[in-house]
Amino acid sequence: MLEEKIEANNTRTQLNRDFKPNILVIEDEPEVRESYIDMFEFLGYQVDVAENGMAGLEKLKKKAYQIVFTDLNMPVMDGLQTLRLIKKKYPETEVIVITGFATIENAIKAMKQGAFDYITKPVSFEHVRIVLNRCIQNINARRENQKLKDLNHQLRELNEMKNKFITLTNHELRTPLAVLKGYFDLLAMELNENPNSENVQEYLNIIQSTLNEMSEMIENMHDLTLLSNYNSALQKKDFKINNLVLNVYKKMHSLFDLRKIQFSYKLDPNDPVVSIDPQKLERAVGELVQNALKYTPEGGKVLLRVKFDHLKNVVYLSVADTGIGIPHDKLELIFEPFYEVQDEMHHSTSKVQFMGGGIGVGLSIVKEIVEAHNGEVMVESNPGKGSVFTILLKAKT
Repeated sequence: MLEEKIEANNTRTQLNRDFKPNILVIEDEPEVRESYIDMFEFLGYQVDVAENGMAGLEKLKKKAYQIVFTDLNMPVMDGLQTLRLIKKKYPETEVIVITGFATIENAIKAMKQGAFDYITKPVSFEHVRIVLNRCIQNINARRENQKLKDLNHQLRELNEMKNKFITLTNHELRTPLAVLKGYFDLLAMELNENPNSENVQEYLNIIQSTLNEMSEMIENMHDLTLLSNYNSALQKKDFKINNLVLNVYKKMHSLFDLRKIQFSYKLDPNDPVVSIDPQKLERAVGELVQNALKYTPEGGKVLLRVKFDHLKNVVYLSVADTGIGIPHDKLELIFEPFYEVQDEMHHSTSKVQFMGGGIGVGLSIVKEIVEAHNGEVMVESNPGKGSVFTILLKAKT
C-alpha cells in the first residue's frame, strides 16, 4: 500500500514537472515585479509581467495563460476587478491573489469570486512554491478529467458503431438469405409440378440478382481489410477528370430517373488532367453519387461538378445534393467503417430507395482511395438542406 502511494505521488510530481504553465504576474511596483521574475525563474518557470490589471488583460488577449498572480491593491484597475474580468472571459485560467495582512478580507472576497488561492505579503518563497504546485496539480487533474470524458465519449461512439454494425450486418445477411430460401423453395415446387413454367426463369433471375448483391456486400467488407494497401495497388495514368465524370453520369443517371431526381453535371472548360487510377477513383466518385441518390428525396437535385483552380493547381470534384443532410455532430464519424447516420432500426437495403442503407463502408472506401491518391475528401452539410462532398486532387503540371 505504501509503495502504491509513493508511486502515485511520484506520478503527480512528474506531471507537475512535465506541465509548464504560462504564468502572468500583475504587479504595479517595478522592484516587486523583478523579485517575482527571479523567484519563478529559480522554480524553473518563465513568466510574463504587467504593471496593472488593464495591461494584464491586454496580455491575456494575445496569449493563453493558465495561471495569473495578481496584486489586489493596484492603480488603474484593482485586483478584484481584474479577477472578475479574467474569470468572466477566461474561466479556465486560475488566479492567485497577493495581498497584505491588512487587506486579508479582500483576499477572502477574491476566493468567493473564483480565485484559486491567496498569498500574503511579505511573500514567502516556500508559500509561493506550495500554492503554485497545488494549482498545477489542480490544472492537471482537470485536464486528466477532460481526457477521461473525451475517452468515455469515444468509447460510447465505438460501442454505438459496434451495435450498428451487428444490427446492419445481421439485417443485410438475413434479408437476402430469406429471399434466397423463399425462391429456392418456390423453384423446387415449380420444377416438381411444372418444369417448363415461365416462372422458373423469373425465379432464377431473382436468385441471381440476390446472390450478386450478397457477393458485392462481401467484396466491400473484404475491401476494408485491403484499405492500407490501396496506395501500392494503384495503377496510375494521366486521365482527364471530365471523362471520369461523364463515365459516372452515363452509368448512373437512369437510377436518378427512377427516383425522379434531377441529376446533372458541370465540367471544367480547361479539362484538367490528373495522375490517377481511373477505375478506383471512378469507384470513389460513384460511391459519393450513390450516397447522394440514397439520401435525396424525390424531386431533389444532385450536381456532379469539376472545377480547376489554376493558382493552386488543384482539381475540385464535388457531389452536391439537396438531401436530408448530416447532423453536425456526426460529420467526423461518417468516414468510419460500418457507421451509418440513420437509425439502424429504420434500415432498409436498397441502392436506389430513399434512405436505403448498406453496411456503412462506402465513405470509408472513398476516403482511403482519395488519400491513396494523395488527395483529400471534405464534406459540408446542413441538416434538412443537403450535403456537398468534395474530392481535392493535384492536377498534372
